Amino acid sequence: MNKKRLMTLSMVGLLSMTLASCSDVSGKTNSDGKEVIVTVGNEDYTADDLLAKYGTTSSGVDAYYNAIYDVLVRSQQEITSSMKTTVENKIDDFTKTVKKNASSNGVTYKTELSNELNEKGVETLAELAELYTLDEQKTKYEEDWYAERIDYEDNKDSLTVDYLRDSAPYHIKHILVKTENAGSSLYNGTISESEALKLSSVVERLASNKESFGQIAQQASDDEGSAKKYGSIGIVDLDSKNGFVSEFKYGCYAYDAYFDQHTANSAATSAERIAKLGIPENITYASVASSATKTINVEDALTSIAEIPYAAIEDLEEYASKTKTEGNLTYVPEGASEVWGGTAVKNIASLSGQTISEDYYPRNVIFNNYFNDHGLYVITEEGFTGADSSRFVEFANVSSKKILTDGEGNPILVTRAGSGYQGVHFMVIEQSPFWYDEANLPYAKPWKDLKDTDTKPTTEDYLRYYYSTDLPATSTEDVTHNQKYVTFLKSNRNTYSDAATDIESAVKAFDSNMKYRIYETLIEKAGSNITISETVKKSISDMIAQKRASAEYTAEQSNLASWKSYIELLTLQDEVKEAKQLDLNFIKMYDKDYVATSIKK
Repeated sequence: MNKKRLMTLSMVGLLSMTLASCSDVSGKTNSDGKEVIVTVGNEDYTADDLLAKYGTTSSGVDAYYNAIYDVLVRSQQEITSSMKTTVENKIDDFTKTVKKNASSNGVTYKTELSNELNEKGVETLAELAELYTLDEQKTKYEEDWYAERIDYEDNKDSLTVDYLRDSAPYHIKHILVKTENAGSSLYNGTISESEALKLSSVVERLASNKESFGQIAQQASDDEGSAKKYGSIGIVDLDSKNGFVSEFKYGCYAYDAYFDQHTANSAATSAERIAKLGIPENITYASVASSATKTINVEDALTSIAEIPYAAIEDLEEYASKTKTEGNLTYVPEGASEVWGGTAVKNIASLSGQTISEDYYPRNVIFNNYFNDHGLYVITEEGFTGADSSRFVEFANVSSKKILTDGEGNPILVTRAGSGYQGVHFMVIEQSPFWYDEANLPYAKPWKDLKDTDTKPTTEDYLRYYYSTDLPATSTEDVTHNQKYVTFLKSNRNTYSDAATDIESAVKAFDSNMKYRIYETLIEKAGSNITISETVKKSISDMIAQKRASAEYTAEQSNLASWKSYIELLTLQDEVKEAKQLDLNFIKMYDKDYVATSIKK
């Protein structure tokens, strides 16, 4: 019959509420002539009674929501022959398991069947089949719902657009050189000779302009997962659940917020980026040096990029194996002069008389002064003597000297992580959520026509293209100039498909309350074909709004706590380094040219 579907919320609620001692009261009415829906003990409940009792409590509203969702899916998703086959197979597997368990438990098949059906919340195999069928319907409906919305094309319901706006995704590549011997020390970490040589080798290869960043990452990175992808670590966003270390994630955020020089095709000012990334203005910190609580200006803490002169890379290689001092000194001489070898040496008096240990090895002194830093630093051209210096580029916002890049115009950011991915990270922001490089505009129309015009795509336009899940039409399609996430690795359709899955997973996960978006779509599609109690409808709407607000607040607080922890680490590091870090001039003990007469035993 062509009848409008009428669904009263109290009845739907019964589909998901389990009330103890319920009896079958079909056809029974109360004294007012209203149909009794259920009897609990000696008390009869009508539809209105249930609505009043459960329609506004949190558990009741959630039960109504779940029941409505199930009914709406049933009304919108047809049962396909494939679903029927799947359900039949599940029922067959279920009954086989019941028979096996009945034998193992020493009970009859009927008893075991009743027990296992009860655990599923049903009474018969027919009801279990309905439950399985509903699961298949929900899976199919939700898969189709996502598929329609994960698309960069002009789609008002595009989840990707919401994701790009809300989650600030970054595509980052890196090379990791592990320094496992350094532990978590902030000022006196030690590295092995092989670690020192690998650090210097990676930088030398990056500077030589003979190999791409990706090739070096593939061959040298100690992060095996990203090495296979030419350094690509995937998508890092505000919601990332992949355990990216703070130095990595927040270091890149800090650079993009305060130092990035993209302006022509930028979607946000520095202030807007700071707000979007949730960077706080100030934090309070209990100083280790003074035990006093002080306020730290976060911008001051994040806008001091340290520099490693290229000459230090060569020194690290030269001194990597040096463990014996010149003159066989075994301790810092008592009363050693503040001027050592003609150069002032910081904190030498406090170290006077100490045994010369691994801390004094030149490779460790160099490591602690230049690489053992949880903040950001860059490698400058100072001291580079190679024939081709094109990898060093001017970035006025960062340094007065040219700094090392990946050969594609992107600065190489360096940081040290002391936990998780232990070691030194050489990082490049391949794609920011706030800008795009015009050189990366695709060669295909309509992008090609925009290269030489005043009408440029917006950053959102470009990002929707960059994170499109569309795959190349064929396995042989030329994607050389196809600069987007899916084809970042110029490989094959399996690789492209895996990258598309990365995007889909990120988009599906960015909203912890995504199920409510699906519910709202279901309600909209059902339209007048469903009648819902306004009381419960409003209660569900209020519940959804509350959960969204709670999730947003929780995310903000979590992000703030992470920033606070990161800034505290940088502040603690600066305090400890200032007080305890060995001066670079201690290397003179291992240098044949040092002035021995200024060191008195």
